[in-house]
Amino acid sequence: MDVEIEFKAGVPLGRQLEDVLRVAIRSGRLGPGSVLPPSRDLADELGVSRGVVVDSYSQLAAEGYLSAKRGSGTRVAEVSASGAPPRRQVSTPVVFRYDLRPGQADFHAFPRARWKAMLVRALRELPDVRLTYADHRGVPELRNAVADYLARMRGVVVQPDHVVICCSTSHAMAVFWHVLRSRGARRVAIEDPGYRWQQLTVELAGLEAVPVRVDADGLVVEDLAAADVDAVVMTPAHHYPTGVVMTAERRSALIAWARERQALIVEDDYDVEYRFGRHPMASLQGLAPDLVAFVGTASKTLAPALRIAWVVPPSHLIDDVENVLLVTGVTPPTLDQVAMASFIQDAALERHLRLMRLHYRAKRDVLIGALGRYRPDVRISGIAGGLHLLAWLPDGADERATAKRAREFGVGVHELHRHCTTHAPSPPALLLGFALPSESELVAATKLLAKAIC
Repeated sequence: MDVEIEFKAGVPLGRQLEDVLRVAIRSGRLGPGSVLPPSRDLADELGVSRGVVVDSYSQLAAEGYLSAKRGSGTRVAEVSASGAPPRRQVSTPVVFRYDLRPGQADFHAFPRARWKAMLVRALRELPDVRLTYADHRGVPELRNAVADYLARMRGVVVQPDHVVICCSTSHAMAVFWHVLRSRGARRVAIEDPGYRWQQLTVELAGLEAVPVRVDADGLVVEDLAAADVDAVVMTPAHHYPTGVVMTAERRSALIAWARERQALIVEDDYDVEYRFGRHPMASLQGLAPDLVAFVGTASKTLAPALRIAWVVPPSHLIDDVENVLLVTGVTPPTLDQVAMASFIQDAALERHLRLMRLHYRAKRDVLIGALGRYRPDVRISGIAGGLHLLAWLPDGADERATAKRAREFGVGVHELHRHCTTHAPSPPALLLGFALPSESELVAATKLLAKAIC
């Protein structure tokens, strides 16, 4: 047996020997059926007591790595290698030279100094006793801060004890679908085209995702009424991916449908803070808090790495939502929640958003200007807001081939049809995110994208 070991001080000899043998067996250097030296011989070779080797062999035999039979010595068990899965390396994420994929904020502009100050304050002031498990609904400081922020900025009707803190919008939706399924729901409407992760959360919960068409006025409520669903998830303030805003008439019709059907509306308010002209339309939840569950997130306002989102469920669902979170125990770290509360209460979030609105508007203008210069036959649609725009390609262009060529040129884009289920619009289009690249990078990327259109 060719196994080398250099014993380290401070760690039991037996444990070190076990670890070396375990690694040798798992890696295949000691194959199934291999005979290990008698305990006395190995002890002499390693310069340890025989008891160390005997105990190590016994432990590995108990774990199933070794087998010992009288007359045949100690061998590597046959099941040890065959039962071990092959080792796979963690794959490196795809990195584009110019990343125009939608859904990304400008992470370079993250307010590190201010956030660090908030974290330091939380570490300094948080009592030791609060380093235990966090409240499954979120820390009180953040729930209070979010309630005040949503009431002022989004017109949400909310009391702090009805705010629930989650890790992401997908996390929040998964909780809602679990609650609805336990109450007998079976079908959930999704926008088509729409954010595909919404569909995935519905299907993961064992519910049927029913696509409903979106046009220039938002979700088509007539189609929704004919879909026979128990809930709908949507982006009324800034539809993803087309960028349209649901009209007041459609909003009224939607609420009337939900009230008659006693259905739940889940409002995904994902990037409405970034409106570059007039103020954004107030939340749908403010019109019908008994029917609408409001979901917001810090992913676009600050960064997805914070893993902080908030939910305002209707009052008749709050207990069920809290009970699901109590069982799962999934909640953002307490220190981050307290820091986020301070960030909101000190008006740092609102100051950051004012700066970023100017920043993103300038980037959007640069991208639109570059498209007009290099491909004037590309048409832009959607409101002046958000972090992406929809670029309609010339008639006859191949959307998928164009996106593929763009990626080969080092430009990351999303084709519109990857977000469509049944209602595929025409002509083809690309989703172009403008938040992450610099202004010069946006121009360089547009030159390459113009060459990729085919």
